[in-house]
Amino acid sequence: MKIAVTGASGHVGTNLCRMLIEEGFSVKALIHSSTLGLENLDLELVRGDINSESDLKNLCRGCETVFNLAACISIRRKDDACIRTNAESCVTLISAAKSEGVRRIIHFSSIHAFNHEPMNHILDETRELALDSTASYDRSKALGQKIMLDASSSELEVVVLNPTAIVGPCDYKPSLIGNAVIRFYKGQNPTLIPGGYNWVDVRDICRAAINSINKGRPGQCYLLGGSWQSLETLAGAISQLGGHKVPAITLPMWLAGVGAIFLNLHATVSGTTPLYTPMSLEALKFGHRNISSLKAAKELEFVSRPFAQTMTDTISWFRQIRYI
Repeated sequence: MKIAVTGASGHVGTNLCRMLIEEGFSVKALIHSSTLGLENLDLELVRGDINSESDLKNLCRGCETVFNLAACISIRRKDDACIRTNAESCVTLISAAKSEGVRRIIHFSSIHAFNHEPMNHILDETRELALDSTASYDRSKALGQKIMLDASSSELEVVVLNPTAIVGPCDYKPSLIGNAVIRFYKGQNPTLIPGGYNWVDVRDICRAAINSINKGRPGQCYLLGGSWQSLETLAGAISQLGGHKVPAITLPMWLAGVGAIFLNLHATVSGTTPLYTPMSLEALKFGHRNISSLKAAKELEFVSRPFAQTMTDTISWFRQIRYI
């Protein structure tokens, strides 16, 4: 079977391409600019843009399944690029896939596509989409998910996956989370912030994604989560694996919020990514602690490995390629 992958050079993409090749699939990978992490892999590189229908037709040609991983991940509240990449491109991909006879699209959405309130109830696939969110990323992922699921039919089957915060090896660029891990290891984060995330291993996400080729039900979405861990626990795990000591100071959230304003302004002027923003602080503070992946476990055979194992493998890989 020939498989197409958008967003192939991202953290999930590089892991997924490797796993697909190892299992005997033929892979076509859409590349916009960077091939980092894909060098020397036995796959076909297709240069193009996620919003170009002609480029997507070229990618889809001869493929039975498309994994749609391309995304704009933003921790700024307002980011116009999110809608273009995370939602509008879905319409283009659906059209291209239909014209080239693709059987199935497996679309990567996010836990942030769902409303997290109420916080005292289990968060599962029955939650309403965050279509009215004031955060561009959340709203765009919710809209992209809706577009994809509404398009699912006997002509073109669509399955949606909703991972939580992804961490793990083969993070070449690295990702926002990968950068945070590196900063903790090097002692570049002088303080801690209250809160945490639900962390999931990138390899477990990819395993569930490949299982979705035959096991995922068309028109359905699947939450893929691991375990909720605080930033203090993350920093502690990194310290035990040879990294810098856990920061001794934990800023109150209100003070971190004040600092985020200035970090955001500095990043805007310098054209860099801020260490954290008011939106990322909100995600830390209100990250849901009771996320259910029972549907994915039952239907996709999804299994999430222990957080400690993920961190051990992640630090080992960053050390191996001399990022730390």
